Amino acid sequence: MTEIRAVRTSDAALLRDIHLRMYADAPDAFSETLAQARAMTVQDWQQRAGQYAGGPDAVAFAAIEAETTYGFIAGFVGRWREGAMRWDDRDTVTMAKTWVDPVRRRRGIGRALTEAVASWAKEKKATTLEAQVTENNGPAIEFYQKLVFTDIGRREPLLSNPTLQIHFLARPVS
Repeated sequence: MTEIRAVRTSDAALLRDIHLRMYADAPDAFSETLAQARAMTVQDWQQRAGQYAGGPDAVAFAAIEAETTYGFIAGFVGRWREGAMRWDDRDTVTMAKTWVDPVRRRRGIGRALTEAVASWAKEKKATTLEAQVTENNGPAIEFYQKLVFTDIGRREPLLSNPTLQIHFLARPVS
């Protein structure tokens, strides 16, 4: 049985492992690259774990089964604009780094991760849940549409590959 749980301050190694797998599997789906993740130090991963576990404006969830992490998602209070988080936009929670291992896709893990962030967004009194998907990622676009996200028409270049555009999607927090 897959457990969805919040990232803990002690999860630096888990974060490194899952990020390396995410970026290797889908290099054009994330603003951070595999090379950047590999270059991060133990202290960098510890700091990131602390941000997700203890920060008031950030959260992350992992999907874990039999001590292996099969999925990940992060949520941030604020909106992604022009290549950076805008933390003052308190009515929106932006989902980021959504990923499920290819061997576990289409089993409800992505939905469960998304709903974990949606529940957190509700606690934060946000009214909008925002997601981003790279233009060439048809399966992810279809996934978000099934979760009632709609394209809001905004586009920005992907930081890790500016030849690709990010599509911005949103839905109400319910």
